[in-house]
Amino acid sequence: MARVLITCAGSGVGQSVLDSLNIHSRDILIGCDMNENVFAFDYCHHFHITSSIYSDTYIDELLVICKKENVDIVIPGHDHELLLFANNIKRFNDENIKVVVASSSSEIIEISRDKFRWYKFFKDYGCAIVPTYSVLEFRENPDPSIFPAIVKPSGGSASQGIYILNKVEELSEMKDEDIIQPYLFPLEEDANFKTIQNAVKNGEFVQMSEISVQIVFNAKSEMAGLFISKNTLKSGVPIFVDTIDPQQFEYIGEIYKFANVLKEKKVIGPVNLQGRITNRGFLFFEMNMRFTGITGTRAKLGFNEVAFLVNDFLGSPSTLSNEAFNKVGIRQVACLTKPRSNMNINSKKTYAILGGSGFIGSCFVKELIKNNNFTAINLICRDNSYEKYLHMYSDVSGVHIIKESSQDLESRYSQSDVLINLASARANEKDERLYQAIHFQLIQSQKIANAGIPLILNVSSQSVYDQNKDIEKKEGDDLCINNLYAFQKFMGEEYFNVISKNYPYTKTLSLRFSRVIGVSSSEEKPEGFFAKVISSMIKGEKTSIPNPLNKINLIDINDAVGAITYFVDYKDFSRLPSVLNIGGTNLSLKQYCSAVSNSLNKESKNGSINLSDSNDVKVSSMVNSELAQSFGWKNKFSIEDTIKEMFNVINKKENSCAD
Repeated sequence: MARVLITCAGSGVGQSVLDSLNIHSRDILIGCDMNENVFAFDYCHHFHITSSIYSDTYIDELLVICKKENVDIVIPGHDHELLLFANNIKRFNDENIKVVVASSSSEIIEISRDKFRWYKFFKDYGCAIVPTYSVLEFRENPDPSIFPAIVKPSGGSASQGIYILNKVEELSEMKDEDIIQPYLFPLEEDANFKTIQNAVKNGEFVQMSEISVQIVFNAKSEMAGLFISKNTLKSGVPIFVDTIDPQQFEYIGEIYKFANVLKEKKVIGPVNLQGRITNRGFLFFEMNMRFTGITGTRAKLGFNEVAFLVNDFLGSPSTLSNEAFNKVGIRQVACLTKPRSNMNINSKKTYAILGGSGFIGSCFVKELIKNNNFTAINLICRDNSYEKYLHMYSDVSGVHIIKESSQDLESRYSQSDVLINLASARANEKDERLYQAIHFQLIQSQKIANAGIPLILNVSSQSVYDQNKDIEKKEGDDLCINNLYAFQKFMGEEYFNVISKNYPYTKTLSLRFSRVIGVSSSEEKPEGFFAKVISSMIKGEKTSIPNPLNKINLIDINDAVGAITYFVDYKDFSRLPSVLNIGGTNLSLKQYCSAVSNSLNKESKNGSINLSDSNDVKVSSMVNSELAQSFGWKNKFSIEDTIKEMFNVINKKENSCAD
């Protein structure tokens, strides 16, 4: 695993480098740029704000970042950094930091940044380059035969400042320092020939049928890989990449002329050549000593030049192959949302909640409503649960009940700041209900992934741990998914982990709750075994416990709701791990029964509890919550508090039934 710094990470090249490295997700990626409102921000593990690349302190700032982050290798993301890194390479070498730049060939970098010098230099080696003149010299001795012509900055990039001229008279408005070249038309049989011809007649610049050649040199200046494609560009950005098999490419010899010169000059790293196949053969018109905007596309086609060079520069064995000739590459402008960086973490949020009608879900929603701690609450439910939700929440302002079939569903997700997933079938329900819950979460997770919700909190369960091990389970312990309920909880975690991995603007946290008991927000009579022990004592019934030494962890419903609220509002959510155990008191069933007996007054203890003599621990559901507590979360309710509250409600319900 390497620690990689990508500079100018918000640029097209920087993003393409990140895309390449994120394919295998093996390295720690550190990005930097002049501000954090760039697409790349959350595709990095760490991000730093720097001065402009033209600042006198820029290299000093990068070295500080490198030392702080223990960077192994730096990848420049902008053309104008290349010479800067080459001239300062010793400072990085002294810190044992590699830089993917042709540092021993700074002359070639300088030449490549000046199209006129580049033409004159490589022309002497017999390389096929379009004739290039300075505008100043051309004015002194104009040659009408080269028109239509193209004028562009000698050191330009990203297709900026380009003009199409059809006659000499138009040259008067051009800058002396620019260069002029005859326009390279593709072959007449090219599918884009007519489109290009018409555009040029109208003085329009279009980028079609351009050939991109990416040559990759390893740390020993050996040619390690070659990728050729025919590209269509829009505003300087390739949007369609048609792969070409180098072994079938008619003009491969022209490429090797360049490659041999570059090898002789000890060039290392990526080199990009651009040209067009014309009626005069394959002519080149530009060279850049860097990765390109389609580096990430090439990586998705199996030619991961970035990963190869990171490994190669750091001395790890690596290979680079190019065999995806039955595929083409397509690029588009990516649309993302991200939370405002200056947003107050305690400001009211818009929630999307799955499972808002269950025990924990309803208590959490009622707590939000009671405290008026929300902008809006979007309750997502199955169609067959809609009436139930209406009965529970229809009269609450700001609460929206959205059926899974609603046309508004995706919009509601996209408007939400936080998603809370509490959707789950209970352990004692039929398998059919568990399967339905798993499928519901799968379908919703796909919609959630596209919504760009900044924060997802998934309510999971300690049931994913091995219940046969009589220990307090920690987050790093092995999982034991041996029943459908545990599988349901495990898959919920997996669904949202995948979202976080593929959509870095979304941060996810799964809370593995122990057994949640207590009184619901509606103060209905508590159900389940632990409430039944209390109820039996009140009603004078006998409770038999066959395995009194079985272990459990019990957490009060109020603490469970408090944990969700605490971590949703946590000031630095990105610091949290992906999983936290949330528990209350670890105890045996025998200890629980004793706590019940000790908590009830004499008049209420009409029943009895029969504990068997078994010393076996058949099931142990204890958890360790120290990691969650290390982030400041604490329980507020003891087991005795919970028992007393359940007793009060159960006793009240029993008395009302008796009346």
